[in-house]
Amino acid sequence: MLATPLTRVVRKCSVVLILAVFAACPLTAQTPPATDSLAIQINSNRTPGGKLEHGVLTLHLELRQGDWYPEADTGPSMKVFAFGEEGQPPQVPGPLIRVPQGTEIHVILHNLLPAVAVLHGMHQHPGEATDTVEVPAGEVRELHFSAGVPGTYQYWASTAENLNGRHPYRDDSQLAGAFIVDPPGRVEADRVFVIGLWRSQVDVVLSQDVPVINGKSWPYTERLTYAAGEPVRWRWINASDSVHPLHMHGSFYRVDSEGDGERDKSFEAAQRRMVVTHGMLPGTTMSTFWTPLAGRWIFHCHLVAHFLPEMTAANALVARPERIHEHGSNHMAGLVLGITVTGKRPAVASHGRTRKLRLLVRGRPARNGLPPGFGYQLEESHKLVSPDVSAPGPPVVLERGRPVEITVVNQLQEPTAVHWHGMELESYYDGVVGWGTDGRKITPAIEPGGSFRVRFTPPRAGTFIYHAHLNDEVQLGSGLYGALIVLEPGAQFDPANDHIFVVSRGGADEVTAPRLLNGRADDPPTLYWQRGQRNRLRLIDITANNPALFSLKGPGGLTQWRAVAKDGADLPANQAVMQDSQQILFSGETYDFEYESRESGSLRLEVGSNPTAARRWKIVQRIEVR
Repeated sequence: MLATPLTRVVRKCSVVLILAVFAACPLTAQTPPATDSLAIQINSNRTPGGKLEHGVLTLHLELRQGDWYPEADTGPSMKVFAFGEEGQPPQVPGPLIRVPQGTEIHVILHNLLPAVAVLHGMHQHPGEATDTVEVPAGEVRELHFSAGVPGTYQYWASTAENLNGRHPYRDDSQLAGAFIVDPPGRVEADRVFVIGLWRSQVDVVLSQDVPVINGKSWPYTERLTYAAGEPVRWRWINASDSVHPLHMHGSFYRVDSEGDGERDKSFEAAQRRMVVTHGMLPGTTMSTFWTPLAGRWIFHCHLVAHFLPEMTAANALVARPERIHEHGSNHMAGLVLGITVTGKRPAVASHGRTRKLRLLVRGRPARNGLPPGFGYQLEESHKLVSPDVSAPGPPVVLERGRPVEITVVNQLQEPTAVHWHGMELESYYDGVVGWGTDGRKITPAIEPGGSFRVRFTPPRAGTFIYHAHLNDEVQLGSGLYGALIVLEPGAQFDPANDHIFVVSRGGADEVTAPRLLNGRADDPPTLYWQRGQRNRLRLIDITANNPALFSLKGPGGLTQWRAVAKDGADLPANQAVMQDSQQILFSGETYDFEYESRESGSLRLEVGSNPTAARRWKIVQRIEVR
C-alpha cells in the first residue's frame, strides 16, 4: 500500500459538444465500430504523419482502442483510446502533424470507438477552444482548413464516456498529438515532446498516476545524447490535466515561447527568461533553447508525485499499490528524461582557498507542533554553524567564484542524497544516485554512517536550493531541504534586510501534513524592518506537489516590489521592474524581489494556496516597519 496519497492539480476545462465552425462533413461509415484491441506503438514525434503534396497535407486518422505499454514493451499494459493513421497501429502520442505555414490540411477521421468522440484543436491556428467536432461511433468526419500561424499547438479528443463521468482519465488519457506549424524556409532542428498522464480515479487525492513523455515512463523514456555546447531546441506540449514544473539539472535553459494549445506567443530576445524550473499549466506549450554542459543529467517534472518509483503501470493496475523505495538508478519513475552530454566542461573562474564545510544529516526532534523528522546541521572549522537540527536546514551561504567542498555526513538510518538545485556543477556531485558520473564513477547513495564529498565553484550569485533526492516524498516531508545562497565576492549576508522564505510540507502525508513557512505551520513571529531600508525577499517553493501564492500587502492591499531574479539567474533590466507584489511559485522554483519600506506601518506577507485550490491554506508573516 502506498504510504501517502498524492494531491493532483486538475485541469479546469469543459468540453462543448458542437460541430466545428469550419467544414465538417459527415460521411457514411462502411464498417461498424471496432472493439478489438491492438498493440499501440510509441511515437517519438520525429516523423510527421500524413502525405504532403503540392502544399496539401492529407491525413487519414482513426480512433481505436489498443493495448498501451508505458514501460517495457512486454510489461504491464493499459487499454486506452488512441489516434492512428488508417491501416497502421494506433500511436501514443497521436501522429505528429507538422507542416510549413500556408499548408492546406485535409483530415479524414474515422471513429472506430464504441462511443461518441469530440475532436479539439483540429483547425486553423490561432483558434478557439470551442472549435470542436463531434464524431459519433462508427462515423467519419472530413475537415479542410489552413495551417495558420507558425507555433506549437496540440490536437486532442474526448469521448462521451469521459463526459458522462465513466472511466475518466483512463481510456481518454492518451488521446492527444502534437500540431506544429513551421515558418516558411529553413527550420532549425528541434525535438517535440508530449506529456501524458494516465489516472486511475476521479478523486484527485487518492489517484494513482502513470505520467509519460512521448508515451513512455522512466526508466523507459528515450535517452538523449548531445555534444557539449551544441544548440538544443525542444518543443513541449502538456497534454495532461496537471501542472508540471519542468526542472533541468546542472544548467539553465531558455524559454522562447509559450502557448495555450490554441495560440502561441514567441518572445522577443529581451522577453526571454533563463530558468532551471518552469511551470507548465494543463494544456499549455513551450519552446526552449539549451546549451548543454558535459555530464549526465536528468530533466524532470519537479512534482514528487510525478517521479516517485511507485508511479508504475504495475502499481496502477492493482487495488493496493506496493510501496517502493529503490536506492539505485530505479529510484525514480514517470516524467524523467536521461541526458548524456559528451565533451569537456569549460573552466569556471575561481579565486581564494577552497572553503570546507560539513553538512550533517540527522534526526530532528518534535518542534513548533510538528512531529519528529529529519534535518540538517552545518559545520565549519569543526564548529557547528547552526546549533539545532532544523527544517529548513540552515542557509548555506557561498561566494561566487570561490571553490567549496561540502562533506555530506549521513547520520540517519536510511540512505540519502543531496541535490544542489540550480547549481552548475559536475554531474557526479549533482545528487542523482546511479546516474551522475565522473569518468567511471557513478553517483552513489550516501548510506547510513557514510559520507560523500561534493566539490564545485558557484559560477553565479543568486538564490538556489539544496534538498534530498532519494526517497523524496518521505525525506522532503521530514525536513531535508534548505536555502543555498550565493553572494558576489566581498558581499555579506545580512538577515536584517535579506530575508529567506521557504514554503514546504510538514510530513509525507499529502492530506494531513500541513504547509510550512520557514518550518512553521502557524503564523511566525513578527519581523521588524527599518524605514527607508531596501529589503531582498528570497522566495523558495520546495513542497512536494503544490504551488504557493506569495502576496505582500499593506493597509491598502497589494504593494509594489521589484523583480530581481528567477531561479538564481538575474533578470535583464527590462524585466527587473516594479510590479504588483504577488507571485505564484511551483515546486522547485525560486524568485527574488526587492521592496523598499519607505513609510512606517504594518505589512503582511501572505503565503497560501491558489484561490481556486480544492484544499485551502494560508500562513501570514507580519512585518512592522519602523
